[in-house]
Amino acid sequence: MNAVPYSQEIIFLASVLGGILLGLLWDFYRLLRHYIPLGKLGTALGDLTYWIVSLYFGLSIIIKVSWGNIRLFTLIGFLLGAIVYFYVFSKIILNLCISLIDFVIQSIKKVYNIIVFPIKYFIKSLKKFLIPYKIKIDTKIQNKKKEIRFYMHKRKLEAELKKKQKLKKKKLKKLMREQKKNEQKFKNNRAAGKKQ
Repeated sequence: MNAVPYSQEIIFLASVLGGILLGLLWDFYRLLRHYIPLGKLGTALGDLTYWIVSLYFGLSIIIKVSWGNIRLFTLIGFLLGAIVYFYVFSKIILNLCISLIDFVIQSIKKVYNIIVFPIKYFIKSLKKFLIPYKIKIDTKIQNKKKEIRFYMHKRKLEAELKKKQKLKKKKLKKLMREQKKNEQKFKNNRAAGKKQ
């Protein structure tokens, strides 16, 4: 199986086309990075993905065209195709794609504004219409909050008053017990004084 399915000229031409397609793939990756900021890690992963895809794509072209025989003119063809693409087509395709994508984005924004503007206007009008009701509801809520605060304060005062009353009762009971003890002592002392 030493014979290749195509002549050297066709293999060289396929290599040149492969280089052009790899350049086109690189420009699409550049477009992606232009519109989506990837950061350092994302750029590194994107570059690695590009080189893996390029290697797979290039090897599949070589295998299909020349049964995997890699010759110097094949590599030169890929390099020549990439150079031709970057010096002839790259700027045109990039500018065309950027213009097209920007046009699509602007169109989507305009359509979005056309759809959203009436909704925003309706909501704004509805808010103006509902302001008096909102004020009534807000005042009711504030009044309820005041009532709740007043009720809580009242309960707190009642609890403090009950606590003070309990303390007074305890003190009164203590005083009465002490008074009974003193009376008992006084009676005992009097009785002891009469016996003598």
